[in-house]
Amino acid sequence: MKQQFSSKALAALLCGSAISLSTATIAQGNPTVSVSNSPNPTNPIIVTATRNPTESKDVLSDFTYIGREEIEQAAQTSLPELLQQQRGIQVSNTGGAGNVSSVYIRGTNNNQSLVLVDGVRVESSALGGPIWNSIPLSSIDHIEIVYGPQSTFYGADAMGGVIQIFTKKGGGPTTLEASAGYGTYGTSITNASASGTIEGANKTAFALGVSQENSLGYNSVASNNGCSPQNPNRTCTFPTTNTGYTRLGANGQISQEWAQGQELGIKFLSSRVNWQYPSDAYFDSAYSGASAPVTNNQVNNLLVASIYSKNQINQFWQSLVQVANSTSSGQNLTGFSNDKIDTPDNSYTWQNNFSIGPDILQLLAERRDQYVNASNSPTGTGGGCGYGGINCAVNQSRTTDSVAASYQLKRGNNLANASIRNDSITNYGSKVTGSVAYGYFFTKQWRANINYGTGFRAPTFNELYYPGSGNPTLAPETNRNLEAGIHHENNVYDLHLVAYQNKIENLIQWQPTSSDPYGLWAPANYGLVQIQGISLGANARLGKFIVKASADSLTAIDQKTNLDLPNRARQVGNLGVEYNHNKIQVGSNITLSGQRYGSPASTSNTQWMAPYALVNLYSSYEFDPQWTVFARWNNMFNSNYQLAYGSNTPGSNVFAGIRYAMK
Repeated sequence: MKQQFSSKALAALLCGSAISLSTATIAQGNPTVSVSNSPNPTNPIIVTATRNPTESKDVLSDFTYIGREEIEQAAQTSLPELLQQQRGIQVSNTGGAGNVSSVYIRGTNNNQSLVLVDGVRVESSALGGPIWNSIPLSSIDHIEIVYGPQSTFYGADAMGGVIQIFTKKGGGPTTLEASAGYGTYGTSITNASASGTIEGANKTAFALGVSQENSLGYNSVASNNGCSPQNPNRTCTFPTTNTGYTRLGANGQISQEWAQGQELGIKFLSSRVNWQYPSDAYFDSAYSGASAPVTNNQVNNLLVASIYSKNQINQFWQSLVQVANSTSSGQNLTGFSNDKIDTPDNSYTWQNNFSIGPDILQLLAERRDQYVNASNSPTGTGGGCGYGGINCAVNQSRTTDSVAASYQLKRGNNLANASIRNDSITNYGSKVTGSVAYGYFFTKQWRANINYGTGFRAPTFNELYYPGSGNPTLAPETNRNLEAGIHHENNVYDLHLVAYQNKIENLIQWQPTSSDPYGLWAPANYGLVQIQGISLGANARLGKFIVKASADSLTAIDQKTNLDLPNRARQVGNLGVEYNHNKIQVGSNITLSGQRYGSPASTSNTQWMAPYALVNLYSSYEFDPQWTVFARWNNMFNSNYQLAYGSNTPGSNVFAGIRYAMK
């Protein structure tokens, strides 16, 4: 069943948000009204926007906060699917929770936004952007999404924004938690964790969690896929059998406060995911074998680890020293190849925050060492190496040395931030980025702000050195973003309306190389993109109801071709309603998306994907102080939609389980 979504549906969603907010205004006098069950949900502490804990009301960057309760309600929902339910986020996916996904923040590419896990970059230096299916949802405590360029705080790749994932941390009395569930497509998810504090001469906090996921999957080859057996114009044949996945995860933290204001700690996240994907032996053999449908496997390992020392030097000076490693490793298993790749990424950070009255001066020094070690094969590269003297192996590295400074000012009703950063990158010299932001409180509840920032993205190792098609002369992408917003926040509801314009130059695009006999593509600094949009978000707690709504309208246009960028809808919206009564919780969220195009923007806007609406339902019941049963029904009306052209998405699916929490 195909769901339709248009500007009328978006208008209806906006009206619904307005009605919710009007009702919230009436409810302000009700002493039972609150916004969320988190410790201080109306004003959470946001770290990512300035690299410094800041009350949300004083954060000038546009942001979204996803709390632990919302993550627990996700059940079988993947991390990209959870992000899709947030303001300003769109996703693409080629085959469910275990397969390849891309996340687009405000219309920017997957590799134009930065993902952090506990302050450490998580990305493939070869592909750019994170391997999303390597991050287990059960390891996550909360998520912060900061919109707009953040290169002045984080360096390369933070052109569209930053998503920071915080894993579960210790503290308080010892707690044991576990959950297990089973659902459609033979999906099973189990996880367990322990956390707490060991009191003694020095307070030691700890947390440790493990998780396992298995799914038989479903047929991901849609009828409009160029290799579908149902496509009369196909030039290849993919299998239409189910493609499943397994994912193992572990996370942990331990820290010790060895003196007041002095903390030493270690954090890690580790995962291994093995997923299947459809292919054709003709492709796997580099176009030399006979066409035959085959199912291949991809294995990815992720390790993120850091050691840090946080020290209050004196009442004005706080220092943070961190040494971290993030390594993404992959292995592609086909009948013709067994290609492997490792992309270690080491970082060294020294951050200093100086309190100057109500203001904060931040000085930062960083070093980043990136490596790629790939053992490719002629077949694995589609004939891109192994002939004409082209080497199949790729062993490259680069170093980035960075210094940055920022100043956060607070004077009466005025807020202001200014920052500047210089990144010196091997083979590119220095890249300087800057940002300024100003906000003014008309009242304690109403605030307006205007922000301007620049950013850049360094080419990936694949774009530079991929056998047979890499282009070592590529220049970094750059962008300039201007936005303005108005915000209202009180103890009952919050409202955010932001308009933005993001111009991206030197966009790297892969183009066909007609001179190559194998028809390979090569990257070039070809594109010039302009993204303009308006984003509206609203959250409210009305007695026993929680309402969360958002609506986004954007255009992401390649200025050289005047075509829409692929996989971006011009209108998207989300609406969530949750009801809590004693020990019962029932909720639903709706995602609406307009039409999107699946072909590269440099080619044509002909492969379009239909608008869709998704309706999900979840519930839980605490039948004992320590035991809760829960269930989730995704895609209730079995909407037939695509997040990547030619790839099926899950149909109507249910998941149910039980959760234990020692109290």
